[in-house]
Amino acid sequence: MRPVRLRIPAIGVTARVDPVGVDERTQEFDVPPSVDEIGWYRYGPGLEAESGSVVIAGHVDSADQGRGAFYRLRELTPGDTVTATGEDGTERTYRVVAREEYDKTKIPLERYFARDGRPRLTLITCGGPFDAEARRYRDNIVVTASPV
Repeated sequence: MRPVRLRIPAIGVTARVDPVGVDERTQEFDVPPSVDEIGWYRYGPGLEAESGSVVIAGHVDSADQGRGAFYRLRELTPGDTVTATGEDGTERTYRVVAREEYDKTKIPLERYFARDGRPRLTLITCGGPFDAEARRYRDNIVVTASPV
């Protein structure tokens, strides 16, 4: 089941979730164009999955649109809660267990896009220094949360 809304009280986020895939041009995770919306990786596990990682990503910010839904994602700490609402209206609560930062070229994607292991929610956004020439952030911030 796909998530349709995500709430993160600790950082004041309530955002619509859209199903996304991979950008054919860049071969990277495709996030919605609006910085206010976030994207669920539709080729991975859904909220009802008994194993694997439900991956949701969003923009940190945009030169044109300002701060994104995940602008404050780096502030989450273990114990904070995240609530994902499925298309059936059922809310599922998760508790943050880890926050990590990786150079985009070194992020262990197989770990975060896994279809096995304990069920978990993985939130991803950009972070680290901004490379003005490349017009992108160097790093990714990854938050992992477990079902409550």
